[in-house]
Amino acid sequence: MTTTFASRTRPFTSPHPVKELQKDAVKRKKDFLKQRTECINDLLKNNPKDQDKQYWSMVYDLEHSPPTTGRAQLLEFGIVPVPPHELTLNKELHDELWTIIEALSKGGIYLINTDHLDDSHLYARLYYRILDEPCRMMPPGLECAEYIDCLHPMDLDFPLAKQLAQREPPALNTGEYMRGPICAFTGELVVRDAYIPRPSWS
Repeated sequence: MTTTFASRTRPFTSPHPVKELQKDAVKRKKDFLKQRTECINDLLKNNPKDQDKQYWSMVYDLEHSPPTTGRAQLLEFGIVPVPPHELTLNKELHDELWTIIEALSKGGIYLINTDHLDDSHLYARLYYRILDEPCRMMPPGLECAEYIDCLHPMDLDFPLAKQLAQREPPALNTGEYMRGPICAFTGELVVRDAYIPRPSWS
């Protein structure tokens, strides 16, 4: 089966009106981009002595960009995450997890420090917490990104998280992109971070 980045590889039919939800999400993004351009132009107009557009773009993106969530941004790619309890097979869980990881990266959101979590625990953390945390809406194609650190301070009470915090960052996969392996619980650090997408300019 041909794999398309940020899409499910397994046969899947969503019970949600995905096309309508995606259409609404894409319209919100277009409206945001239009508003962003107008606001940056206003900042330039109101600051005639400083006409550095890149600077004022960063000011807008970091201070004035409207809040959103990872779950809302997934809708731009037609993705409504499946509840964890419905993913009964490791292959299904792995496919859903990487579909979301890839889609978040297309929106400029990147996960780091995930290797202390097996697929099940990472997906549950995404579904129940991370995807609903507020973040800034960013336009595509900018040389900026949001990184979500999945090593929570409370994780450090456990041995695997301590190992992760003390190790050197893994070398990234520099070859042709591929999803990481299925990561079931083994009592050891898994191998996922090296495969997670990163910005092309990082």
